[in-house]
Amino acid sequence: MKKLLYIAFAILIAAGCGERTVEPGPEPGPDPTPVDPQPPVKEETLAEKIAGEWHCVISDIDADIYIKIASDSSFELYQKVGDGAHRLYRGTWELDEETAKLSGKYNDGNAWGSSYTVAVSEDKNSMTLVPLDAKEEQVYRRENIPADVKEGCVVEVRSAGTASPVL
Repeated sequence: MKKLLYIAFAILIAAGCGERTVEPGPEPGPDPTPVDPQPPVKEETLAEKIAGEWHCVISDIDADIYIKIASDSSFELYQKVGDGAHRLYRGTWELDEETAKLSGKYNDGNAWGSSYTVAVSEDKNSMTLVPLDAKEEQVYRRENIPADVKEGCVVEVRSAGTASPVL
């Protein structure tokens, strides 16, 4: 019996002394790039803020005024002074982002009556135009131009003797 115990013990020792192979672990790679929890927010330009449709709510001119400022630098001005239909004037605008100076030309090549300093409220629903020639400011509210204004307007091509638009 002692012999059997010695043999069993010898087998256990022999089995435990065998050569072991260790599987290699994955190779360490480069440190992972830390994930930014929020991508950087792109600051919206003033030109992007003013793009849209606006309705004049405060002005020293007794008129109903809508303006569409398009991102392609074109504009449509719908103006109604007194009775009758709105008159539509078209042209292009440009903006100096550093000085917030907004100016434009009508399709006939005539410049606006003034250039303006433009400001937009934080909620982007109010735009103020202050003429550089120190007249009273105009305040616009972001509002779609009603379909009846667009459909019933008289398209104007400015020429000598035609009424001057607001801008």
